[in-house]
Amino acid sequence: MLDSLTGGLISDAVVIALLGLIVKIWPRGLSALATWLYSHVDPGHLPYDSDMNRHWRQTSELRRQTEQVQDQLREIRKDTIKNTLVNLMEQPGDQSSKVRYELSKLESLDAHCWVMQEAEDYLAQHHRKGRS
Repeated sequence: MLDSLTGGLISDAVVIALLGLIVKIWPRGLSALATWLYSHVDPGHLPYDSDMNRHWRQTSELRRQTEQVQDQLREIRKDTIKNTLVNLMEQPGDQSSKVRYELSKLESLDAHCWVMQEAEDYLAQHHRKGRS
């Protein structure tokens, strides 16, 4: 890689010295360089049993597990809001503002269920009562 980077014009030692100088002048340069190098690594070209390949496998597995947990938490949030809506609609009196608030939370989660339709009907019904 360094040969293609330098194009054969300067030696590898000069490139390393330049990188050292840049890091000395720009203290956060080392972490920026490491991030840049890491982002350009193709895991398909790494030896199977290398430390870097194991790291890529663990990272992808952790990413998959994190997505699963986030999906489950999202479903739990939706269920909690649905239960709150049902309880609010069963309470006596006008709970329109609370129902509207909970309904907006469900809409922000892109939930589509019967509870949302019932809440909208509840709001429409109580809006008509307020006008009468």
